[in-house]
Amino acid sequence: MRGLLVLAAVALALAGCSIQPDASPNDLPDEVANVFGDPATGDEAAGTNRIYLLAPTDLDAPQRLRSVQRDVLTAPRSVLASLFAGPNGSERDALIDTAIPSDVELLDARSVGQLLTVDLNDAFDELTPDGLRLAVAQIVSTATDIDGIQSVQLRIDGEPRVWPLGNGELTQRPLTKYDYPGLVESTQPAFPAIPSPIQ
Repeated sequence: MRGLLVLAAVALALAGCSIQPDASPNDLPDEVANVFGDPATGDEAAGTNRIYLLAPTDLDAPQRLRSVQRDVLTAPRSVLASLFAGPNGSERDALIDTAIPSDVELLDARSVGQLLTVDLNDAFDELTPDGLRLAVAQIVSTATDIDGIQSVQLRIDGEPRVWPLGNGELTQRPLTKYDYPGLVESTQPAFPAIPSPIQ
Protein backbone atom coordinates (compact mmCIF):
# COMPACT_ATOMS: atom_id res chain seq x y z
CA MET A 1 0.00 0.00 0.00
CA ARG A 2 2.84 2.37 0.86
CA GLY A 3 4.47 1.64 -2.53
CA LEU A 4 1.27 2.55 -4.35
CA LEU A 5 1.07 5.88 -2.50
CA VAL A 6 4.68 6.69 -3.47
CA LEU A 7 4.02 5.83 -7.13
CA ALA A 8 0.87 7.96 -7.14
CA ALA A 9 2.76 10.94 -5.62
CA VAL A 10 5.55 10.64 -8.22
CA ALA A 11 3.03 10.42 -11.08
CA LEU A 12 1.23 13.56 -9.85
CA ALA A 13 4.51 15.45 -9.53
CA LEU A 14 5.59 14.52 -13.07
CA ALA A 15 2.21 15.47 -14.50
CA GLY A 16 2.44 18.91 -12.87
CA CYS A 17 5.91 19.56 -14.36
CA SER A 18 5.18 18.45 -17.90
CA ILE A 19 4.63 20.90 -20.76
CA GLN A 20 1.05 20.88 -21.89
CA PRO A 21 0.30 21.12 -25.63
CA ASP A 22 -1.30 24.34 -26.85
CA ALA A 23 -4.16 23.53 -29.21
CA SER A 24 -4.94 27.17 -30.02
CA PRO A 25 -3.45 28.69 -33.20
CA ASN A 26 -0.56 31.11 -32.84
CA ASP A 27 0.27 33.92 -35.26
CA LEU A 28 3.77 33.84 -36.70
CA PRO A 29 5.45 36.99 -38.01
CA ASP A 30 5.37 37.24 -41.80
CA GLU A 31 8.62 39.19 -41.96
CA VAL A 32 11.80 39.50 -39.95
CA ALA A 33 12.83 43.12 -39.46
CA ASN A 34 16.41 44.42 -39.57
CA VAL A 35 17.92 47.03 -37.28
CA PHE A 36 16.19 49.76 -39.28
CA GLY A 37 12.80 48.05 -38.82
CA ASP A 38 12.52 46.90 -42.43
CA PRO A 39 11.64 43.41 -43.69
CA ALA A 40 14.27 40.94 -44.78
CA THR A 41 14.23 41.18 -48.57
CA GLY A 42 17.61 39.78 -49.59
CA ASP A 43 18.20 37.31 -52.38
CA GLU A 44 18.79 33.59 -51.97
CA ALA A 45 22.25 32.75 -50.61
CA ALA A 46 23.56 30.94 -53.68
CA GLY A 47 25.66 31.57 -56.75
CA THR A 48 29.21 32.68 -57.47
CA ASN A 49 28.98 36.42 -56.81
CA ARG A 50 29.47 37.80 -53.32
CA ILE A 51 28.12 40.70 -51.33
CA TYR A 52 29.30 41.86 -47.92
CA LEU A 53 26.94 42.07 -44.94
CA LEU A 54 27.55 42.51 -41.20
CA ALA A 55 28.45 39.39 -39.26
CA PRO A 56 26.95 38.78 -35.83
CA THR A 57 29.30 39.83 -33.06
CA ASP A 58 29.66 39.99 -29.32
CA LEU A 59 28.76 43.27 -27.66
CA ASP A 60 32.40 44.01 -26.82
CA ALA A 61 33.82 42.99 -30.23
CA PRO A 62 34.06 45.28 -33.27
CA GLN A 63 31.72 44.56 -36.16
CA ARG A 64 33.08 42.72 -39.17
CA LEU A 65 31.90 42.23 -42.74
CA ARG A 66 31.01 38.72 -43.91
CA SER A 67 30.80 37.70 -47.56
CA VAL A 68 27.70 35.79 -48.63
CA GLN A 69 26.89 34.29 -52.01
CA ARG A 70 24.39 35.68 -54.46
CA ASP A 71 23.13 34.28 -57.75
CA VAL A 72 22.97 37.52 -59.73
CA LEU A 73 24.53 38.88 -62.90
CA THR A 74 28.10 40.07 -62.48
CA ALA A 75 27.20 43.55 -63.77
CA PRO A 76 27.85 46.15 -61.04
CA ARG A 77 24.20 47.29 -61.04
CA SER A 78 22.96 43.74 -60.35
CA VAL A 79 25.50 43.02 -57.63
CA LEU A 80 24.92 46.35 -55.87
CA ALA A 81 21.12 45.94 -56.11
CA SER A 82 21.51 42.59 -54.33
CA LEU A 83 23.67 44.23 -51.66
CA PHE A 84 21.11 47.00 -51.13
CA ALA A 85 18.34 44.38 -50.75
CA GLY A 86 20.13 43.31 -47.57
CA PRO A 87 20.12 39.96 -45.79
CA ASN A 88 17.54 37.31 -46.64
CA GLY A 89 15.36 35.62 -44.01
CA SER A 90 17.85 32.83 -43.23
CA GLU A 91 20.68 35.31 -42.83
CA ARG A 92 18.52 37.47 -40.54
CA ASP A 93 17.82 34.38 -38.44
CA ALA A 94 21.60 33.90 -38.19
CA LEU A 95 21.86 37.55 -36.98
CA ILE A 96 23.56 38.75 -40.17
CA ASP A 97 22.66 42.39 -40.79
CA THR A 98 23.50 45.45 -42.86
CA ALA A 99 24.46 49.05 -42.12
CA ILE A 100 23.09 50.23 -45.47
CA PRO A 101 19.73 52.01 -45.06
CA SER A 102 16.79 50.31 -46.76
CA ASP A 103 15.91 53.48 -48.70
CA VAL A 104 19.27 53.75 -50.47
CA GLU A 105 18.82 54.00 -54.24
CA LEU A 106 21.37 53.27 -56.91
CA LEU A 107 21.16 56.18 -59.35
CA ASP A 108 24.06 55.12 -61.56
CA ALA A 109 27.02 52.72 -61.69
CA ARG A 110 29.60 53.20 -64.44
CA SER A 111 33.06 51.77 -64.82
CA VAL A 112 35.97 53.34 -66.64
CA GLY A 113 38.88 50.96 -66.64
CA GLN A 114 39.18 49.54 -63.12
CA LEU A 115 37.33 52.45 -61.46
CA LEU A 116 33.61 52.08 -60.70
CA THR A 117 31.71 55.32 -60.03
CA VAL A 118 28.61 54.68 -57.90
CA ASP A 119 25.99 57.41 -57.61
CA LEU A 120 23.46 57.08 -54.76
CA ASN A 121 20.64 59.10 -53.28
CA ASP A 122 21.10 60.89 -49.94
CA ALA A 123 19.90 57.99 -47.73
CA PHE A 124 23.28 57.93 -45.93
CA ASP A 125 22.63 61.31 -44.30
CA GLU A 126 20.92 59.70 -41.29
CA LEU A 127 23.75 57.29 -40.43
CA THR A 128 26.10 57.68 -37.48
CA PRO A 129 29.82 58.02 -38.32
CA ASP A 130 30.43 54.35 -37.42
CA GLY A 131 27.37 53.21 -39.39
CA LEU A 132 28.53 55.22 -42.40
CA ARG A 133 32.01 53.67 -42.20
CA LEU A 134 30.52 50.16 -42.19
CA ALA A 135 28.05 50.95 -44.99
CA VAL A 136 30.80 52.38 -47.20
CA ALA A 137 33.02 49.37 -46.44
CA GLN A 138 30.16 47.07 -47.49
CA ILE A 139 29.79 48.86 -50.83
CA VAL A 140 33.53 49.05 -51.53
CA SER A 141 34.17 45.41 -50.54
CA THR A 142 31.25 44.21 -52.68
CA ALA A 143 32.14 46.34 -55.71
CA THR A 144 35.84 45.43 -55.70
CA ASP A 145 34.92 41.73 -55.67
CA ILE A 146 33.49 42.23 -59.17
CA ASP A 147 35.94 41.14 -61.87
CA GLY A 148 37.88 44.08 -63.25
CA ILE A 149 36.97 46.57 -60.49
CA GLN A 150 39.82 47.77 -58.28
CA SER A 151 38.47 51.03 -56.83
CA VAL A 152 35.18 52.81 -56.17
CA GLN A 153 34.26 56.49 -56.37
CA LEU A 154 31.10 57.17 -54.36
CA ARG A 155 28.86 60.13 -55.18
CA ILE A 156 25.59 61.42 -53.73
CA ASP A 157 23.16 62.82 -56.31
CA GLY A 158 26.10 63.22 -58.69
CA GLU A 159 28.22 65.20 -56.22
CA PRO A 160 31.53 63.97 -54.74
CA ARG A 161 31.81 63.80 -50.95
CA VAL A 162 34.37 62.83 -48.37
CA TRP A 163 34.08 59.25 -47.08
CA PRO A 164 35.42 57.50 -43.98
CA LEU A 165 38.26 55.03 -44.29
CA GLY A 166 38.58 52.04 -41.99
CA ASN A 167 40.50 54.11 -39.42
CA GLY A 168 37.85 56.87 -39.47
CA GLU A 169 39.88 59.38 -41.51
CA LEU A 170 38.00 61.13 -44.32
CA THR A 171 39.00 61.15 -47.98
CA GLN A 172 37.57 62.20 -51.32
CA ARG A 173 39.75 59.89 -53.44
CA PRO A 174 38.54 56.58 -54.89
CA LEU A 175 38.32 53.79 -52.30
CA THR A 176 39.74 50.28 -52.39
CA LYS A 177 39.29 47.21 -50.21
CA TYR A 178 42.71 47.95 -48.72
CA ASP A 179 41.27 51.09 -47.11
CA TYR A 180 39.32 48.86 -44.68
CA PRO A 181 41.90 46.50 -43.16
CA GLY A 182 40.57 44.20 -40.47
CA LEU A 183 36.92 44.96 -41.24
CA VAL A 184 36.32 41.84 -43.34
CA GLU A 185 36.09 38.47 -41.62
CA SER A 186 38.90 36.13 -42.55
CA THR A 187 37.95 33.09 -44.59
CA GLN A 188 41.19 31.43 -43.50
CA PRO A 189 40.48 28.47 -41.22
CA ALA A 190 41.90 28.66 -37.74
CA PHE A 191 45.22 26.83 -37.55
CA PRO A 192 46.04 24.67 -34.53
CA ALA A 193 48.49 26.16 -32.08
CA ILE A 194 52.13 25.19 -32.52
CA PRO A 195 52.90 22.62 -29.86
CA SER A 196 55.52 23.47 -27.28
CA PRO A 197 58.80 21.63 -27.69
CA ILE A 198 59.18 18.59 -25.48
CA GLN A 199 61.50 19.33 -22.60
